Amino acid sequence: MTLWNGVLPFYPQSRHAAGFSVPLLIVILVFLVLAASFLLILPGIRGNSRWFWLVRVLLSLFIGAETVALHFSAAWSVGRVSTNTSYKAFSTARVQAHIGLHVGLDGINITLTGTPVQQLNETIDYNEFFPWRFGENYAAKYAEALEKGLPDPILYLAEKFTPSSPCGLHRQYRLAGHYAKATLW
Repeated sequence: MTLWNGVLPFYPQSRHAAGFSVPLLIVILVFLVLAASFLLILPGIRGNSRWFWLVRVLLSLFIGAETVALHFSAAWSVGRVSTNTSYKAFSTARVQAHIGLHVGLDGINITLTGTPVQQLNETIDYNEFFPWRFGENYAAKYAEALEKGLPDPILYLAEKFTPSSPCGLHRQYRLAGHYAKATLW
């Protein structure tokens, strides 16, 4: 057993599917600290108004935390499927895999995990993020993914959100994401 549990800290680590987002965790902790500090102040409030203030402030903190947490979450729309699918283009090789799609306000996150992870003499564990924020070019990120040679299921889903796709998902979700972010702030 090493000091860092077998992880070499000075080298880039493999990317894992996001289980919990760090900005979301920070938002939750900030609001929990505010709620705890109010609970410490609560005994200083006299009379029956103590309960009124408790309900009023904690409800306000909960609504504020929920609104800000939604802004930072990547799970606006979520989809998962287990399937037997082709792995690479122009290949007859098929793999058993879990495919996940997380559509957020800032972009989409596509995960592909083989069941089992080791198939076709390769580790099938992908997590790719395609942003559509202002100043980011979704089509360029998609072209970059094509050049990297990502597996077919990831490219197929990412293609549905390209600006030139006949589905029109890019325009709908991108505009909805921008307006939702503006409304939340």
